[in-house]
Amino acid sequence: MSGVQLISADMPPTWSKITIEYNGRIINGAYRISEKTVVVRLRGIVKEVPRGGLTPLYLAKMLLRELAREGKA
Repeated sequence: MSGVQLISADMPPTWSKITIEYNGRIINGAYRISEKTVVVRLRGIVKEVPRGGLTPLYLAKMLLRELAREGKA
């Protein structure tokens, strides 16, 4: 089983750091990929979008940018 990672359903989701630049400011957040969605967290605010034809990282940056645009950053 080389290269296969087994994950228990009881394990908490793993969050990865993500950084964007928005209006000259650096915005730091975190994202995780679930089976059907990409979830972004910024200062306790969570936003998610269904996974689709775009890469999860691209979707995560898009969500983080939306949060910044909404004044949540």
